[in-house]
Amino acid sequence: MDGPDTTVRVDGAPLSSGVSAAGATDTGEVNPLTVTKRLQRDGRWPEIEPLKNQLIKDARKQGMSKADAQAWAYSEIDRLYPPEPEPANGGIAASAADKSEEPANGGSKPADGQIQGLATIPDDWPALPGSVSMAVELAWVQANRLRLVSTAASGAQVVDLLQALTPAPSWSALSWLETSIRSYAKFVDVCAKYSSGSDDEAEHVRRERLALREITDLLAEMHAD
Repeated sequence: MDGPDTTVRVDGAPLSSGVSAAGATDTGEVNPLTVTKRLQRDGRWPEIEPLKNQLIKDARKQGMSKADAQAWAYSEIDRLYPPEPEPANGGIAASAADKSEEPANGGSKPADGQIQGLATIPDDWPALPGSVSMAVELAWVQANRLRLVSTAASGAQVVDLLQALTPAPSWSALSWLETSIRSYAKFVDVCAKYSSGSDDEAEHVRRERLALREITDLLAEMHAD
């Protein structure tokens, strides 16, 4: 069935005037968590996330509700960035990479990479945004990971989100939780790199404030003279 044109350029151009909240539902149901964690695994999420945020803003300007705008934006991201093709060697390289990953808790790896319960959102949680500040997302995972994750007799990792101290701040935070389960070493590396970057930024802000204070003091002295 023909519907309104919801095509959006990858350069973030505004939505066409024909897009409506009703048109957003025509794109089909797409799980934001599935899309986000797929793109994070591919290493493409940092470059795609700004586009996703822009799509949501453009959709909101066209009158869509927040939920419809998010659903439409993720469906567009899923359409514009489909899963990458499997390696020509039938996935042998990927299998070797999986075997090299560190176990989630210093113990045995999940059986066949199984993670259960990650998408079972508690009923009393509010609607989750696609993403928030990475500092908030990583902090939530670090604070809740040991409470949420256990190992079943089958070796699968079981996530019980009901045990979280607070609701997850975003779908992206749940994706980082999955990363911490599948490869704890990778998660620790991300936290370390982000913490280092945050420290550098804080130092830069401190220096800027100090320079501004010196300029203000100098101007005050000139005015007094």
